[in-house]
Amino acid sequence: MRVVFNYRKSLREPKQLREIAPGVFLPFAIELVFAVNFIMFFVITLYVGNKIRDIYPYAFEKTWVIFLLGIPLLMATLFKKIEPEGKNIYIYVYDLVKFFITIKLPNKQFINDRRVAFADDKKITFKKCVQVVSDKHGKGQTSGKNNKQQYAVNERGRRVGILSHQEQVNTNTE
Repeated sequence: MRVVFNYRKSLREPKQLREIAPGVFLPFAIELVFAVNFIMFFVITLYVGNKIRDIYPYAFEKTWVIFLLGIPLLMATLFKKIEPEGKNIYIYVYDLVKFFITIKLPNKQFINDRRVAFADDKKITFKKCVQVVSDKHGKGQTSGKNNKQQYAVNERGRRVGILSHQEQVNTNTE
């Protein structure tokens, strides 16, 4: 009997902070991404709060601690829960900016994951189609006319069907 172990759940577990300094342990683990988001939003909130207090000195007089801790905690929680298209919010924003700069600004156009080079052409010209002649009497048979099975390529290597920009081509070897 073969036993297969699945380590996917344990390897996808997010990195967590359990120790602040050597010998100083936290009573509970904090996710690293959440802690980084909290610190980043704390610094932004502190900067914005100080700019508001420069203009209005008595702003947040009794709610300064709630303002400094509540907003970063709320924003860090939101950023942890929001996962557009199953991605981390930062990876999603990076991909969005990359798409905007590399595809949207240059106005590139794609069809079936391939870049269309002729999409900017103003004038499209069509040439008259000519049928390839493949028998002695000058008539070729296509698979749409009857149920007879035919090869898509004849013995000379040319595709049997419709060609453009050429006169009638005789593929007979007489």
